Amino acid sequence: MNPTKYILFLIISFPVLLLSCTEKIEIPLDQYTSTIVIEGAISSAMTSHIVKISRTQAYFDDTPPKMVEGAIVSVEDSSSIYYFTETSPGIYFLGYLRASPGREYVLNVELGDKIYTASTIMPRTPVIDSISFEVDDSDHDRVFVKMYGQENTLPGDYYFWGVYKDYIYQSDNITKLHFLSDILINGSYLNGLKVQTVEAKPGSRVSLQMACIPRDYYNYSIAILKETIYTTGPFKPAPASLEGNISNGALGFFYAYNEVFYTAIVFDIE
Repeated sequence: MNPTKYILFLIISFPVLLLSCTEKIEIPLDQYTSTIVIEGAISSAMTSHIVKISRTQAYFDDTPPKMVEGAIVSVEDSSSIYYFTETSPGIYFLGYLRASPGREYVLNVELGDKIYTASTIMPRTPVIDSISFEVDDSDHDRVFVKMYGQENTLPGDYYFWGVYKDYIYQSDNITKLHFLSDILINGSYLNGLKVQTVEAKPGSRVSLQMACIPRDYYNYSIAILKETIYTTGPFKPAPASLEGNISNGALGFFYAYNEVFYTAIVFDIE
């Protein structure tokens, strides 16, 4: 065969061979088993503690989560049991528990013939001496919230920071919180560490929330962020269900956090 014709034959035949080897694969994303999701936390403040119970949904289902009603929800420590009240479908409320550092708390959720549990230990108390503000050069309507305070000299602390402006919580989901481990700052004096941003102007009332959280919840939160806002690129995978600390096959997390606040009026901005 003429070499030129042979090469031409290969060029024409190769795409045909590739096409003949393809096979359509359909992944049944809507076929799934609904799973209980339990999300809850208790804090060191004498404030409202909430547990939310819902069910997972199909991949393409964009309706609100199906809330689970009728559960018996309680938290116990070494001396007492505290029962939650269902205030709306799937939302369970407790308003008179002030958790103490170093104490273990166990969540119990009775739902039908199943019992779900999780345990957590209240971490140490963090410290804020004061806060200040600095204009964000990339957005002059926003300011950095800078904190000053002594980090605990013992290792093993994990934190998140939230922020209120004029009594309204601005950090109302996990993507708006700032998380940090003490690995690089252990025992240091935090001298103007930028821990939050907020839209503010002179006269705004800003309250910084600093919470010390358990290590397992810190790792769980970072995993959530990696599945969501930290994942970029054209080949990012679909979000996966993350394993929490709830027993009996349920998803979600229950944790205790020790929180302090510092409030200042925005006057002089650096």
